[in-house]
Order: sequence, then structure tokens, then C-alpha cells
Amino acid sequence: MPEMLEVKFFKDGIDDFINLLKSEKVPFEEFFRFPPQVVAASGESLEIMKAVAGLSITPSIAAIVVPWLKNRSSRKVILQMTDKKIVHIEGYSKEEISNLIADASSITIIQTEPDQ
Repeated sequence: MPEMLEVKFFKDGIDDFINLLKSEKVPFEEFFRFPPQVVAASGESLEIMKAVAGLSITPSIAAIVVPWLKNRSSRKVILQMTDKKIVHIEGYSKEEISNLIADASSITIIQTEPDQ
């Protein structure tokens, strides 16, 4: 079974992120998760395969994260690593982000201001 990376969305910015995934031709699958308690999440999540045909796609994911973050100051990206550590992606290069994503179990995408 391929290793999957869960992408969780909080509030806005979902459409821009999905459009970047599509433009980079990164395969993903959308799903909605409705937890039993009230949370600030949008309920929308994606799953991205970390490798396709044996090739890592983490550089492509990093190529999406960098411009998505730079487009608005109200955006944040947080990685949960496989060892349960949390990493806030701020000031990292595309290569550093790619290396971090390779060892991440999930990404949380946050945009604190609404789309206009």
C-alpha cells in the first residue's frame, strides 16, 4: 500500500491549494471528515501519495507549498512528522520543505483571512 500524506484544511485557501496541486499534476483524492465534536477545521481533507511509480513526489508538494505560503501573509503550513513532532513551515527553502515532507504524516493548511 502506498504511503499517503493527509492534508487538512482550516478555514480558507483550499481552492488555491487544490489548483496548485492540479497545475503541478500531483495526484490527490479529496474526502470530508466530520468529527464528533466541533472544531475549527473546514472538514475537507486530501490524501496525496508520497510516491508514484517509485518516484518521490515530495519535491512537487514542496513546489506547491512555497508559492501558496508566499501568496498571502495570513497563510500557515504545519507538518506533523512521523515521530509526532510538529514543524511550522516558515523560512524554509523548497529543498528543506521537500525533505521535511518526506518524513511527515500530515500537513495542516491554514489561512486566517477569507478568500476575496
